[in-house]
Amino acid sequence: MDAGENKNPGRFDHIYCLLVLTEVGALVFAIRADPTSEAGNAAGADCGSEAAIRTRPNPTPMSLTVLKGRTPMLATLADLLAPVSTSDFLEAFRARKRLHITASDPARADTLFSWRDIDTLLSERALNENVKIQRDGAVIPRLMYTCNEGKRLDVRAFHDLLCQGVSVMVIGVDRSIPQIAQLSVAIERQMGINTHVNAYLSFFKGGAFRPHCDIHDVLIVQVHGDKQWRVWNTQVEYPVELADRSKVDANIAPDQVIDMAPGDVLFIPRGEPHSAAVSTKHSVHLTFGLLSETGIDFLKHLRKEAAKDPLLRMDLPRHSSTEQSDAHEAALKQRLHLLIDAASMSLFLRDSDLSRLSALQTAVAGELPQMRDILRLTLRRCVPLPDVAPNGGAQPVTIGGEVRRLSPASIDVLQWLFDHDPATLGALHAGLAPRHGQDSTEAAIRELMRLGFLVANPG
Repeated sequence: MDAGENKNPGRFDHIYCLLVLTEVGALVFAIRADPTSEAGNAAGADCGSEAAIRTRPNPTPMSLTVLKGRTPMLATLADLLAPVSTSDFLEAFRARKRLHITASDPARADTLFSWRDIDTLLSERALNENVKIQRDGAVIPRLMYTCNEGKRLDVRAFHDLLCQGVSVMVIGVDRSIPQIAQLSVAIERQMGINTHVNAYLSFFKGGAFRPHCDIHDVLIVQVHGDKQWRVWNTQVEYPVELADRSKVDANIAPDQVIDMAPGDVLFIPRGEPHSAAVSTKHSVHLTFGLLSETGIDFLKHLRKEAAKDPLLRMDLPRHSSTEQSDAHEAALKQRLHLLIDAASMSLFLRDSDLSRLSALQTAVAGELPQMRDILRLTLRRCVPLPDVAPNGGAQPVTIGGEVRRLSPASIDVLQWLFDHDPATLGALHAGLAPRHGQDSTEAAIRELMRLGFLVANPG
């Protein structure tokens, strides 16, 4: 999440991604192991809870995004959910039902976060503030895995800690790994919900957290290794603040135990307590956090509107007669009724879409993509676009709270990619050929890349 984007203090404003690698062992400096996190304690739990939806893959192959000359990849929400349809997922999402999707291809998530990506990220950024090493909620002191007065990663000490059951958490991993960022953007554009990603790496038995619940929905993608999740039914419906989260008694049997294998996806609604433990030698998973606007957010919007009214800004009377106080109260209530009646939830959500910033993307070389290169939008929301004539003038389009005048070709490129992202440049030219020639389309691509709305991946 970019600085200043969090409009809700105390809440996570991002779909986040976790990376965990775990193995049996106790930390030498006496972090007390939590026996309830052992996978064996949950082995006899009831896995047939009616609160969950369980799906199994069809015998037909998954429909991953496949572009000529490239390895199949998870590029869209539909790719991530396959073989479950997006409509079936949205049904579970609206009904607040857990959903476990078993992958027919265990390697389908490999390209999202490869071991090379992991080693590169940790080698370069292990000491960054967004990278934390912890176990069962306790943060490991940096002196345990650094040298040169904490300025350099002690690789051997770091590797030794991994063998003792710690987890590495990378907050906002989408800011470091382009393919994760592009999937996160695609999910948010499809859902219309703020989405950010964290990653968890674990080796051997252990976990980053004790049983807890989140104040946002989560989509979990198992990338490497196996992990067992224990999930309890909701104790506090729709929590919106960390203080709303009740403590979980890990001695109580979970309502469902879910074994996650590589490529699997798990949806857990906000408020459902859960914990996870590595089932094999290691585990890496990404967690996409989905933070929806709520009625509380709508009330915050109404408060901003109320602040424009002089009557609502007035001091409440304390030294007036009873009649004067009653009259002021009646006037306040009447004004509040008018404010509420004039408010529009749909306009509030539309304004949220129009103000949402795109993902950061530069294109300093200014070079045009090749025909086989793959185009991806950085826009996190599908914004309204005007109808334009191919030979007409530039039209205003609001993106990230800023009005920009875009050429008809640029508007048509955005509209086409809203429907076809990801796509090769060649496919884009073919799709726009009835309305725009190659020169016009290339000028539009230059404009969108200069604004940071388009990124080209090598084909």
